[in-house]
Amino acid sequence: GVGLSPKACIAQRLVLEAKRLLAHTSWPVQTIADQLGFDEATNFVKFFRREQAVTPSEFRAQQR
Repeated sequence: GVGLSPKACIAQRLVLEAKRLLAHTSWPVQTIADQLGFDEATNFVKFFRREQAVTPSEFRAQQR
C-alpha cells in the first residue's frame, strides 16, 4: 500500500496470504506458519491476532 512503512507493507502481504491459506486450504496452522516463514506457530498466531484481532483458527471458523 501507499504510505505504509516497509514493515507494515510486508505485514499486510503476510496477512493477505495467511487469510487466503486459512480460507482455502485445510492445512494446520503450523503448516501455514511454516509456509509464511514463521519459525514457530505461536509467533504466527501472535502476529495474526495483532493484525486481525482474531486468531487464525477463529478467522478460519468465520469463513466456513
